Amino acid sequence: MINKIKTVIDAEAVSFPPGMKVTYMMDANEFLSASISKVLHTFVEALLLVFLVVFIFLQDWKSTLIPAIAVPVAIIGTFFFLQVLGFSINILTLFALVLAIGIVVDDAIIVVEAVHAQMEKGEKDPKTATLAAMKEITPAIISITLVMASVFIPVSFIGGTSGVFFKQFGLTLAIAIAISAVNALTLSPALCALFLKPHEGDPKKKKNYMQRFFYAFNIFFNAGTQKYKSSLKFLARKNNRWISLAIIAIASVVLYGLMRTTPTGFVPQEDGGSMIGLVSLPPGSSLERTDSVVQEVIKITKEIDAIEYVTEINGINFLSGLGGMSSSYATLMIKLKHWMIEIPHLTKLQLI
Repeated sequence: MINKIKTVIDAEAVSFPPGMKVTYMMDANEFLSASISKVLHTFVEALLLVFLVVFIFLQDWKSTLIPAIAVPVAIIGTFFFLQVLGFSINILTLFALVLAIGIVVDDAIIVVEAVHAQMEKGEKDPKTATLAAMKEITPAIISITLVMASVFIPVSFIGGTSGVFFKQFGLTLAIAIAISAVNALTLSPALCALFLKPHEGDPKKKKNYMQRFFYAFNIFFNAGTQKYKSSLKFLARKNNRWISLAIIAIASVVLYGLMRTTPTGFVPQEDGGSMIGLVSLPPGSSLERTDSVVQEVIKITKEIDAIEYVTEINGINFLSGLGGMSSSYATLMIKLKHWMIEIPHLTKLQLI
């Protein structure tokens, strides 16, 4: 709708008198487009980081390829159901998909690790190893999916204004989780049977740079794992169980204190690219007096680099409703420069 209105106005702007041009002082489309673009960048970054972490831990590009295939399949399938439900691609649905990446990858990694475990036990045939692994992890995958869905689906039935926000977010995440489970039970096992092979490394063969990196990484990771196991054994001793209870009690007190002191709000404050300034003089002030004060304010705004355009409307206070029409009132519409423009020496105090 906003783009259609702009198209009509820009078409008519050709017939305007010389020196007159159109400036959009408040445009919600700019903020939404910038927000969606940022979420898309985060989406791509999350994909790359997830695959990098998976490759470091699985240490095999074929094993990494299986989650890399499972994630786009689940995401594309989610888009199909978004179309069926009438949802749009917005900040909420994209944010849900960003969170779903980790869950989708987890399901695929569980399958790959289970098959690797069967091969490490001596099974040479990838198909047989996959079948044996799926017999062990299928109940776990189904139970995890049901638990995750039971968390997000009820959130979608919240009423009121909050429900508008949480419905699309909850259902999008629940759909992605369900498709991920289907992938883990069908697509990922098939890919494991096709791609995975038993590791038959030759100890006499000279290691390349990547193999040396993985060898050093495994040493450090195993050392950390052993220390973690030692700490668990220490806390599990009968005489040391009070330490765990003390940690839980302290964490609960800290959590309660943070919940009491942390500011609350429905949505966070964000930079929408525009501001509204109000000028209020003593009742009975003339329109000329109000205009002179407004002009002084405009001179101050011109000294701030972040402000691109300012326009004034004398005699009206936008925030006072029907009672906001008086010669002592004025409203300033302030358009800020685009977020991508770097403004030197800019602080929040200067904007205020």
